[in-house]
Amino acid sequence: MLAPGWVRTFWGTAMTWLHIGIAVLVGVVLIAALAYIISRYYEARYDRTYMTHDERGFKRALEGKNVLWDFEESVVKGPAAPHVEFVALDPATGGRRNVKLMDVKTGSINLRPQYCAPLPFDAMTNDAHKVVVDARVQFSLNRNLLKHVYEIQEFALALETRIQSAFRAEIGKRPDEELRAALHDVERAVIERLRRDETEGDEAGELGMALGVNFHTANFTYSQHDEFAAPMMMPGTAPVAVDGKALAPAEQQAIARAAARVQGVLSLRPQQLDQIADVFKNRDPASTAAMMAMLEMQTRQNIAEALAASGQLIVVTPQELGLISASAHRDAAARRAAEGHAPPPNGAARPELRT
Repeated sequence: MLAPGWVRTFWGTAMTWLHIGIAVLVGVVLIAALAYIISRYYEARYDRTYMTHDERGFKRALEGKNVLWDFEESVVKGPAAPHVEFVALDPATGGRRNVKLMDVKTGSINLRPQYCAPLPFDAMTNDAHKVVVDARVQFSLNRNLLKHVYEIQEFALALETRIQSAFRAEIGKRPDEELRAALHDVERAVIERLRRDETEGDEAGELGMALGVNFHTANFTYSQHDEFAAPMMMPGTAPVAVDGKALAPAEQQAIARAAARVQGVLSLRPQQLDQIADVFKNRDPASTAAMMAMLEMQTRQNIAEALAASGQLIVVTPQELGLISASAHRDAAARRAAEGHAPPPNGAARPELRT
């Protein structure tokens, strides 16, 4: 027996709505899946990557095209992300600025080579000469060791410390006389040391902690501290007023120089004596004699100024002051002998200088 017409109509309408509902549900599921794929899709090129983590910590560094299907896995980004930055030169000002290698909004990490330029720092040669080092090190983040970058809270500080330690260690192996001629040797040794520290600090060796960095090149320049600048010559050490009266800058400098001169030759430190010896190294006899004569004249000038500053009447001969040297006496004696005059006896009166 055939069903009534209204039953067939109802059944047909229900099936139609069921098909529509299924189609809508499938569409919603597809749209949701597509949205999920789009939101969880990351393309990590050769010069860029992303770090991911879950509730257990660091998980992996992405490479190529990836979709994070695991709900617990997410890209490291946001305020809680580590500060992956370094100190670089600022071309506009010539100073230093911090450069970020990680975009905290997207989590993108720059893998391109960069130049780290720490602030100038002190180093010591093996003969106790202090030098100021201005270094540049080219590096890039190692995709395979980004776990260490994830774990380091202050990446910039760790990188600068590693670079400074490497330069100080290599400079400390050489005396200052050999340092300038060994710049390339120091740079090569620094790179080898930095690479070795990375190798010894990975998970396999466990002899240290890697930074997660590839080191490429290193170069540096240095300058020596002025060891001859006495403490009184340093800015702010000379008195600025005497008896309540302000002193002019020229007067302050004169006081500082006088105080430095009072210290005398015996106040020279071993480093200063070593620098003086370096001046005479590999010099021809004529240049050495000229410099010795200048040093002798400066010393005698200091003696004369010290005697004059005493305020007392002191009688000294020009020869005692060095104003007439032994060579001048010999020339005068030769001239007198040529003219037929006998040289004066040793006890004869000599010209005197009164101050």
